[in-house]
Amino acid sequence: MVLKPSGRYRRFLLLFGMLFLSALIMIGCSHSEQKGTAVDISYLNKKETKLVAETHYLESTDTKDMIVEVLTLLCSVPDNKELKATLTSGINIITYSYDGEQVIVSLGEKYKELSGTTEVLTRAALVRSLTNIPDVNYVMLTVNGESLTDLSGNAIGAMTADMFVNNAGTQVEKVESKVTLRLYFANETGDGLMAVNRELTHNADLSNVPMEKLVVEQLISGPASDETFPTISPDTKLVNITVKDGVCYLTFDSAMLTAVNNVTTDVTIYSIVNSLVELSNINKVQISIDGNKDGKFRDKYEASTIFERNLSLVN
Repeated sequence: MVLKPSGRYRRFLLLFGMLFLSALIMIGCSHSEQKGTAVDISYLNKKETKLVAETHYLESTDTKDMIVEVLTLLCSVPDNKELKATLTSGINIITYSYDGEQVIVSLGEKYKELSGTTEVLTRAALVRSLTNIPDVNYVMLTVNGESLTDLSGNAIGAMTADMFVNNAGTQVEKVESKVTLRLYFANETGDGLMAVNRELTHNADLSNVPMEKLVVEQLISGPASDETFPTISPDTKLVNITVKDGVCYLTFDSAMLTAVNNVTTDVTIYSIVNSLVELSNINKVQISIDGNKDGKFRDKYEASTIFERNLSLVN
């Protein structure tokens, strides 16, 4: 004799089967939605006072294709109605390039019309989002092919994610930029160099200061401990600094010619050179005094000399 399940039991089995099937479908959908590389895309809130990160899953596996996906997301309106596209107000991406660890993004002329605070947030959003891609560590922005500059007209250069402190939920005036510099100061006898790391944190108003200028200013201000010694007279003034094609051009006033304690000329020169070439956008350095490119620096080096990294002096 075969027992037939009751109507109530059959309904229970049917309901259980439907719930089980639904669960399988939900698991399958969830798995398909999260397939790919997870990246956090930074968007501006409606008031343009802070950044909010939302996770997206990239379909691509090739780095260049991932860059295109991220740039597309930055130009697109997010699903969250409290947020807005990072690149909006008519700002368009003219082109981009990828070389090793660095992405260079060329933006349209409209980018220059952004207010100071919005520009800082937009720049931070681009850098944070793009450096979430594996193998991308640096981002450089240009406007119509020309380097992005600060208020003084100095090129900003390559940027990293850790230059921008993530203060989620704070107002824009509290957004800070953080950077770690590797600086070279003199040893006790003045005939060698010692490398130190110095971390700087500053607010959004100062985030337009180019990295190369920060490096030189920190060298002039001198070491922070008694273990290393200054290489440049604290009375020295940086007149001008520019970077072009990987070469950093420096102009100091005449106080630069004043030797500090028993520090040798080579230690002074390579304190500057070695510190600057730690930056990703600088390979060589040229130094002039009061714009004079003739004569010699401390009667040793021609003013036209272009210096490269020299680690033989480093202890």
